Amino acid sequence: MKKQMPYSVPEGYIQNMQQRLEAIPDRAKGSSSWQKISPYLALAAVFAAAFVIGGTLLKRTIPSSSSEEIAAYFMDSDLTLAQLEDAYFYYED
Repeated sequence: MKKQMPYSVPEGYIQNMQQRLEAIPDRAKGSSSWQKISPYLALAAVFAAAFVIGGTLLKRTIPSSSSEEIAAYFMDSDLTLAQLEDAYFYYED
């Protein structure tokens, strides 16, 4: 028993391929610079929003410590005087 191919190519499909491809509009020619950079701007906006939202959530969920608490913590951790001064200057309100 010979198998038959269930699919076939329409008449003239291959011969008319070049004409059909030329009929497709070239998007690169008609696009403006705004259309070219808008996807990149959208991606940058998404990252900026993620950083802002993430920073806001971190600030609201992490309890704040006073300068005295931070200084006491560093003094208990056997740091040198220079390291303590640097830490206090960094964490000063």
